[in-house]
Amino acid sequence: MVYPQFALELSLSDEPRLENLIVGQNGEVLAQLQDLVAGRFTQMCLYLWGAGGAGKTHILRSLSVAEHARYLTAQDFNQPMALEDVRWFLVDDVDGFNPVQQANLFHLFNAVRSLPTEDNRHVVVTASCTPARLPEDYLPDLRTRLSWDLVYQLHVLSDDEKAQVLTEQAEQRGLTLGSGVIEYMLRYSSRDLSKLHEFLVHLDGYSLQKKQAVTIPLLKEWLNHSAEV
Repeated sequence: MVYPQFALELSLSDEPRLENLIVGQNGEVLAQLQDLVAGRFTQMCLYLWGAGGAGKTHILRSLSVAEHARYLTAQDFNQPMALEDVRWFLVDDVDGFNPVQQANLFHLFNAVRSLPTEDNRHVVVTASCTPARLPEDYLPDLRTRLSWDLVYQLHVLSDDEKAQVLTEQAEQRGLTLGSGVIEYMLRYSSRDLSKLHEFLVHLDGYSLQKKQAVTIPLLKEWLNHSAEV
């Protein structure tokens, strides 16, 4: 769906933060992330995998607000990566890397691994699958290294948990949702949490433009308007 564009200013509550992460079945993952933030994380690499909408990018973006952290995607590995003063290398969607990008990630991994433990340098990577299920032509040595330390599955939230997230996000925006709005959103829009959040932001903009409360009739009107854009 293409949402109509409004002049929206995203508040701080729209930024990914660990405290905004709904735990669900991911309590162990959150504990490891909290250890990382507190300087207690003892492994070099944390590998997080899961389906779209499980919160992988949200987690990396949350960590990237630290001064010593750097959020990285495939394009950043088109050339060798320098260590510089980066402490956390936050690498998203490694299952989509091409051979050159894989090789540069492999060299970064080895460079970080070679540093003294007290340097507290870490690599956090995400993918849609376990290291063992990376593409058949994936660099074998990199596949092995990605499985050396901690590997966790991120579980997608249940609909009740997603409803909790949307309710909290609406409250943070000062947005009052009418009865049944969240249930309607979950039934008729994407189940991806980031898409649902985008949906909520634009719906907020539409309600401000119309100077009306967010109700199911307004939601249906906005969806019809979106379809025509």
